[in-house]
Amino acid sequence: MNNKHLQIFFLLAILLLSYLPSMTSARPEYAVKESRNCPYCHARDGPPQLNEVGIYYGTHNHSLEGYVPSPKATPTPEVTKEIEIGIHMNTWDVGLRAFATILLILIIVYIIRL
Repeated sequence: MNNKHLQIFFLLAILLLSYLPSMTSARPEYAVKESRNCPYCHARDGPPQLNEVGIYYGTHNHSLEGYVPSPKATPTPEVTKEIEIGIHMNTWDVGLRAFATILLILIIVYIIRL
C-alpha cells in the first residue's frame, strides 16, 4: 500500500468517525445509579432528547422515586354490524372445479399431441 492509498484510507476513516453519534451529552452515571439503560430516559433519537421518564427524572432531583408511567391509551374498536365478505364456497366445490379444469387441460393437451 503506497503513501497515497494510506492517506485516502485515513481520510475516509476520519470522515466516517465524524458521522458517529456523539455521546458527550449523555450521563452514564445516571444509568448506573438507576440500573437502567439509556433508552429508558432518552427518546429514540438519543441524547439530549428526553422522553416522559427522562423529563420526570430531571425535574425531580434526579430521582425516579414516585414515578408512575402514564397509561397508554389503546382505543378499542366499536362493534358494528357484521358484514359478510366473499363468496361462500364449499371445499368440495372448489376442489371438484379445480380437478375438472386440470382434467380438461390435460385432455386438450393430449388431443393436440395426437
